Amino acid sequence: MFYLIFVVYMLSAPHAVFSESGSHSLWVFATFLTGDSSVPFPFPEFTAVIMLDDIVIGHYNADERNFVSATTQETVNVTEQVTISTVCKGIHAGMKTKAYYLIDYLNYTRGLHVQQRLVGCDLLRDEPGRMMTLEAFNGESGFERRYTVQGEQQTHWKWPVIKSRAQLEYDAWLYAHFYRPLCISQLRKYLTKEKKRVMARVKPRVRVIKRYCRETDVVQMTCLATGFYPRHINLTLLQDGQPVNEERVTGGELLPNPDGTYQMRKSVELSAEEQREKHTYTCTVTHLSLDNKLDISIEPGPDPVIVIPSVLLLLCVFGLIIAAFTIWRRKYSQPEQIIYIPASADNQTTEQQQL
Repeated sequence: MFYLIFVVYMLSAPHAVFSESGSHSLWVFATFLTGDSSVPFPFPEFTAVIMLDDIVIGHYNADERNFVSATTQETVNVTEQVTISTVCKGIHAGMKTKAYYLIDYLNYTRGLHVQQRLVGCDLLRDEPGRMMTLEAFNGESGFERRYTVQGEQQTHWKWPVIKSRAQLEYDAWLYAHFYRPLCISQLRKYLTKEKKRVMARVKPRVRVIKRYCRETDVVQMTCLATGFYPRHINLTLLQDGQPVNEERVTGGELLPNPDGTYQMRKSVELSAEEQREKHTYTCTVTHLSLDNKLDISIEPGPDPVIVIPSVLLLLCVFGLIIAAFTIWRRKYSQPEQIIYIPASADNQTTEQQQL
C-alpha cells in the first residue's frame, strides 16, 4: 500500500524532486501515522521506502527495526543494514516529535494524521549534486531544505521553529557534512549493484489519436507516447513548427505502466475555423533511447469516413456466402470413383465404375 502511495506521490510531485536527465538519485520516503487510538487502521506507525531513481531498493521495518532489501537476492551486509537502520530510526524519532507538536499547534484532536518526509540526493554526470528534504503534514507542505551543488544551504519554514538556534546550526552542519556525503556514498553503491536495471533503455511507442465531435465540429488531437524507460521524456505539440500555447494543451502528466515503463499524452482541441486555416501540426518526441528526434505529422481535420449503405453491405455478405457455398458444392458433388483390381494375377485389366 505504501509503495503505491510513494509512487503516486513521486509522480505528482514538482519536477524539482526528479533528477535531471543524465543523473541518478537516491530517495527515502517516510510516513508517520498517528491519531485517535479508538480509530483502528491496518498500517504500521512508521514506514520508510528507499528508491534508486524509480526502482524500489527496499523498505525499513519499524517493528523489527531493520532494512529489508527488495531488489537483490543476496543478504544485506551488516554495514548497510546498520547505516540505513540508523538513518531511518533518526527520521522516525524526528517525525514523531514534530507530529505531536503540530497536532497541538494546529489544534487537531481526533482522527488519523499523516506526516510525510521526502529526503534524498543525486549525482549529476557522476559528480555530487543536490540534496533535498521536503515535509508535509496532512497533505500541507510546511518545511523545505535544499543543499545546492555550489554548497549553499537554503531552509524554508512554514511551521513554527521548535528548536533553538544552536540546534538549528547543528542540524545544518549534520546535513551538509554527514547526511549528504552518506547519501552520495550509498547512491554510488546502489548504482553499481543495479547498473543493468538503471541503465535500461526502452524506446517509446508513439501514436496520434483524433476524436471528432459532430455537435461542436471540434477535433481533439492527442499525441500518446507509451512504453518508454527511463521516465525522462520531452513530448511537444507543434503548430507550424512552434510549440502550441501551454494554456491550450491538456494532459502532460507522467504515468506508470504495469510493466515498469511510463506513458505520457498531450491533447489540443481545434475549432472548425482552425481546421480550415490549414495549419501544420506535429507531435515531436525526444528520449534517451532515440538517436534522433521523432516527428509525426498530424492532419488537423477529421479522418475521412467511408459510408457503405446497409443494403449494399448485406448484398456483399450474401454474395460471399453464395460464392463459398458454390465452391464447397463443386468440391464435394463430384461422383465417387471406385477402382476394382481383379484378384487374379493373370488379369491385368483395371475397371472403373461411376456410381
